[in-house]
Amino acid sequence: MEKKLSLAQLPLHLRESLDKRARGESKTFDTALIATYLASLGFVGIWFGAAKDQIEQPKKYLKWIIENSYLKYLVAELLKESVSFMNGGALKLRNLTEMNARSSRADFIVYDEEAQADKDAYNAAINILAGSSLGMVFHISTPTKASVFEENHDRLKYREIIHKEQFIFSHTWEDASWLRAKSDWYEEQEKILPKWYFDQEHNAEFTLALGAVFQNVDFSPYPPTILENQRLCSGIDWNPVAGHWLVGVKWSRDYKHVYVMEEHDLGNGYTHEMTQEQYNTIKSYYMNENSLTVEEGGINEAYVKWLKEREAENYSQVERHLHYEEWDSAGVNKLNACEFLMQNGICIHCDERRFPVLKKQIEDCHWDADATEPKLAKDPANSPHALDAFLHAISKLNRMDNVVEFGRFY
Repeated sequence: MEKKLSLAQLPLHLRESLDKRARGESKTFDTALIATYLASLGFVGIWFGAAKDQIEQPKKYLKWIIENSYLKYLVAELLKESVSFMNGGALKLRNLTEMNARSSRADFIVYDEEAQADKDAYNAAINILAGSSLGMVFHISTPTKASVFEENHDRLKYREIIHKEQFIFSHTWEDASWLRAKSDWYEEQEKILPKWYFDQEHNAEFTLALGAVFQNVDFSPYPPTILENQRLCSGIDWNPVAGHWLVGVKWSRDYKHVYVMEEHDLGNGYTHEMTQEQYNTIKSYYMNENSLTVEEGGINEAYVKWLKEREAENYSQVERHLHYEEWDSAGVNKLNACEFLMQNGICIHCDERRFPVLKKQIEDCHWDADATEPKLAKDPANSPHALDAFLHAISKLNRMDNVVEFGRFY
């Protein structure tokens, strides 16, 4: 707690901590102590629960902490979901909704069970600290992959490297004496619970509820010159807002390993905003020995038309390998591309230092829990465009340029 409070000595934009703890590790109570202490000093804080029922426990803690400490002599008013002190400090408990987020101002924020937070509501809370001289943020949760909490964890992990400060605090069940006393129970739970669930709830690890789609991934570094004589196969996924993404890969000679060689955000923009510079970047990926597969169909048709027009204007005798493929809206083609990698025992190599965006999207790719048959989960507001570009890169159309070698897959 002292270390978290000491972050107030850092520049305003660095006063942020993240608590990643196992279930029952007292993250809510400990953070409630910090929150009431800051409020007693005269600061105004807001405690956001990801859902309405998730502020029930903090309400009990708030009442207990005040009634069992010196704070009871400083209180001006204690209500079920708030406390105000005689010096003007206050702490308010709120359900995290867009309306609650936009209508509030504070000096510090607590996001409780952040892994379950709605992303739009979380983003709406960004300006709550505007104008505050304290501006502290506390992220606390049991971890879940592909969540706002994981995004903040990765961001603060990088910040730790840059600033050589501790912003992330992590505890498993073994780190708490009162949980460690029940070690026999935890050993039994580890045997009977799914591994992903035990690791998430008790080891404070980021896991996917139904397991990652890709189990055959190696994120360790490899030399950029690997397979330098092999053909570069690339794919493009169009998106005017999130950005057009291009990913390039190379296959090992036995076609059991695919290495990510390129990851590019080509910039955003609608077709009338696309530039010659963007085209010049794209064309190098389908000339000479390189092969490129581009998504077409639906809203992508305008970009395909733009690319074909640029291609006609810049035509030359140089060998070209440019392909187009359409993916259905139901996601069957995308599922088939994923299953091709899994069923043929192909190992994906993606250096996490060089390709951080694609690495995360490969990790986060998971099954749709509500589907009655195998189906990839998809967030319509935040589609993994780098991953889609990767799947276009390993497209059959690109692989058919090596039809002799790949013939055994068909």
